[in-house]
Amino acid sequence: MSKRFLIGILICLYTSSLSSITLKRYDGAFFSINMPKGWKIYTAGQCSDFTFLIRDPSKPLRQIFYFGEIGPVYICEEQKQIDYQYMNMGGYPIAWYEMPVVNPLTPSNFLKNFHLIASTEIAKTFMRECPKLKNLQIISTVLQKSPIGGDGSTELIRALFTRDGKLGEGLFLVTVVPVLPYTGGPGAGIGYGFMFMGITASKDEFPNIEKILIKSLESFTISEDYVANCMRQQQATYEGILRAGKTLSEASDIILEGWQNRNRSDDILSEKRSDAILGRERLYNPETGDVYEFENGFYDKYNIDRNKYVTLWTLK
Repeated sequence: MSKRFLIGILICLYTSSLSSITLKRYDGAFFSINMPKGWKIYTAGQCSDFTFLIRDPSKPLRQIFYFGEIGPVYICEEQKQIDYQYMNMGGYPIAWYEMPVVNPLTPSNFLKNFHLIASTEIAKTFMRECPKLKNLQIISTVLQKSPIGGDGSTELIRALFTRDGKLGEGLFLVTVVPVLPYTGGPGAGIGYGFMFMGITASKDEFPNIEKILIKSLESFTISEDYVANCMRQQQATYEGILRAGKTLSEASDIILEGWQNRNRSDDILSEKRSDAILGRERLYNPETGDVYEFENGFYDKYNIDRNKYVTLWTLK
């Protein structure tokens, strides 16, 4: 069997698995979204903290998610110590004490610490299926206009992460806002993440399916009546967040444009980071142009006695 024939079979199988992703309208009563057929959707919260997660149960690295509000998190270690001392001296319980310190409070640092947020009892109670995004490695960040204004800071972030030992890649749009400054007293020094959304997949297939994941995200619509009810409850505090369907549509455009305009150097960095995370190295054959992947340390063993190694393609 020739090398070309084998590669052709693999390409056909891989392309077939990607083309099997088709979108189907999901009606969630007060919201709707075109989600990949056969995937599961999880929801939590309401109004400002409404959250949804769409995941492929057979390939859980494939995800589409949106968190309206996450927090609070601490903006400095001193505040967490003050809260601890206050509770230890008989003060009222501070519900968010288990939340991590995110200092500085930037979108990138918030994303790096998200696995700590997701591991808290607060997060597990809110949504047990919450993405963990472990071993996160940031590849690139692009500053964006904050939809909230004021002290809000927003970034489009490309990053790698792991789940169950497998490598994933994703694009994330994150906004953070300091809500209460550090005052030296208990219950202050906190910030929030707002409008945290992302699309992810295994690193190998992400470039091939990111468009359909974005297409799903931008199809999200929410009932005008639901928004009006939330506005009556929360007034202008979240006015920029609860615009019916428009927020995710605009954010999807930002994510798509960010991917299309990514730098070649970021792609190279992504490959290097993935090799480091997975503990592998690559060898390039200048005669054929082929690139081979091996566990770290293989080349040193190979270079000692090259005659012991025969590639698969030399066997006929």
